[in-house]
Amino acid sequence: MIKFFRKIRQKLLSENKFNKYFLYAIGEIFLVVIGILIALQINNWNEEKKINKSISDHLTILKQNLNEDHVQLTQLHQNMIDNFNYSDSLMMQMKTLIPIDKYTSKYLVKLLLEYQFRPNTNAIETMTQSNEIPFLKTELQTAILDYYALIKSAQEREYISNTQIQSKYEVYINENYPVIFQKYNEWEFLKNYYKDDPRPISTINEKDFLADKTLESLITSRYFQSVALKKFYSDLLVSSSNILKML
Repeated sequence: MIKFFRKIRQKLLSENKFNKYFLYAIGEIFLVVIGILIALQINNWNEEKKINKSISDHLTILKQNLNEDHVQLTQLHQNMIDNFNYSDSLMMQMKTLIPIDKYTSKYLVKLLLEYQFRPNTNAIETMTQSNEIPFLKTELQTAILDYYALIKSAQEREYISNTQIQSKYEVYINENYPVIFQKYNEWEFLKNYYKDDPRPISTINEKDFLADKTLESLITSRYFQSVALKKFYSDLLVSSSNILKML
């Protein structure tokens, strides 16, 4: 093809047809430019196709991640509902609005348990590293970013709650209420653990329990943390569900 165009140019020059040569040269340049533009456009199409394929694959993984998160969040939300009920019942008992019963020890032990949301972030990390987030629809992009920002806030609250358990509540319970760790405890785990324990059963001293303002303060704190985390987990469930509807 190049030889063909060269022969035409040489023939026009040899025949002193400069005007035609000039027009031909312009036409040839135009064709070359058009060819380059077409090649670039094809390359852009191919790149866009690759990006769209990558985004589609990563959104599929994101959907799987969110479904896994949803299962975990559902359980955590229920855990916080339980903790709310445990701490509320203990507060009612300390105010003598309801009697101390066989479940009191269970409630005290259950409030020792720490909870932490561990989201699957494979998809969002990959999409962030490959700079694919800006290619998403604005509504979806906003929903995803809001979800992971909310996770960060929830994890900060979890850290505060768990630190409080480790440094204050657990220490106080172990030092002042070791009697709750025995087979009469209604928590299934402890009941099974101590089921073959031949030692005599002891109970909480009701008078000391009702007068224990430090314990009351700690239970009130557990109540507050349960309410706060329940709200976070509820909001995360709504947020993840909204994203799943968009995918």
